[in-house]
Amino acid sequence: MPTDIISLTEFKNDASGWIERLQSQPPVVLTQNGRGKAVVQSYESYRQQRYAVALLQRVIQGQADALAGRTIPHEQVMAKLKAAIDAQPAKRQSATESRKKSAEIAPARKGKGAAAGRRRA
Repeated sequence: MPTDIISLTEFKNDASGWIERLQSQPPVVLTQNGRGKAVVQSYESYRQQRYAVALLQRVIQGQADALAGRTIPHEQVMAKLKAAIDAQPAKRQSATESRKKSAEIAPARKGKGAAAGRRRA
């Protein structure tokens, strides 16, 4: 994966062209006075790189946790997940009931002036 190395002046003279090219090529190293000063890459390339680094950090953390004995048996994890999934319908039903109660109360406030429906800060 060769990387272009160009001067900052060259980049500035055709910045929009270089940005267009970066959509389909590896990052470009910018030099100033013959020394590397910056790297320019497409946003998508940057996003993918950040995702890869984050994933690797999580893998390293997982390995460290395993070596330190900070693990949970598979059966216990699955039981917790099942309990969380089973609790979801109850939460949704509770939220739906709360909205219905709010809707029943709201019409009673309408007749008390324009400020009645507003909440106080």
